[in-house]
Amino acid sequence: MRILKISMSGVLTILTTFSIATAQPEAISPEDWALYQEGINPGEVFAEEIGGELFNKPMGSEKKSCASCHNPDDTKFINQIGKYPKYQKECNKVVSLQQRVQMCQAKYQKTKPFSLKSEQNVALVTYLKYIASGTKIDVDTSSNPVVKDYYEYGKEVFRTKRGKRYLSCQVCHEFAAGRRLRMQWLKPLGNGSINGVEGTAAAAHWPGYRMTKSKVFTIEQRFQQCMKNAGMKKLPLGSKEMVALELYITSLSNGAEINAPGLVR
Repeated sequence: MRILKISMSGVLTILTTFSIATAQPEAISPEDWALYQEGINPGEVFAEEIGGELFNKPMGSEKKSCASCHNPDDTKFINQIGKYPKYQKECNKVVSLQQRVQMCQAKYQKTKPFSLKSEQNVALVTYLKYIASGTKIDVDTSSNPVVKDYYEYGKEVFRTKRGKRYLSCQVCHEFAAGRRLRMQWLKPLGNGSINGVEGTAAAAHWPGYRMTKSKVFTIEQRFQQCMKNAGMKKLPLGSKEMVALELYITSLSNGAEINAPGLVR
């Protein structure tokens, strides 16, 4: 298990979140608070104990596990994880890693796929990103017309203002970069800097464990949470709009090392 490493910016975020208190914050479960005090990311425990168990569990009529086909120590397999969302020829569309898990469940395990919002699907994807930590994000954005379409559509979703507050992802994470919202500094989501503010390479640390929710969420679930806070209608998980948005935002972090699950507010 990796010991949690916290940068000075992370320390400031945690001090703000917890009001420099030594008592357990109400937003965090007693079990997770105990782990946090020991310097352990509860998201990693979730990845190992829940996701790892599912990865090795035979399922469906074929009685196959993910491990029946994939060796978690195989470099070739691990390097593929950072390429999602990725074009799949068999369905002629770009799919997220969550959807790729569903496809394998239906095709190879012959079992009903876990829903995208289920703990099981989230756990499996978190485990995959966890074992891929240290490898690079490398999503394709232009190899064929379908990929180009998803990329451009994702950029459009990122930039389109909508909802009660007439906001977009771009308004907060580009135009307002360097300003504060709800006691947090707004930062770009990619590798580069905007308005002199360095980006967070956000896609590299999702799925992430949200300390204020005591739970691991995928990047698409985080998008939905942002949409709700912005007064927008939430896009459905796995929809073309959502996968396209995930592809575009992930592409902003191309070249960054995966370090998941992240530990976030």
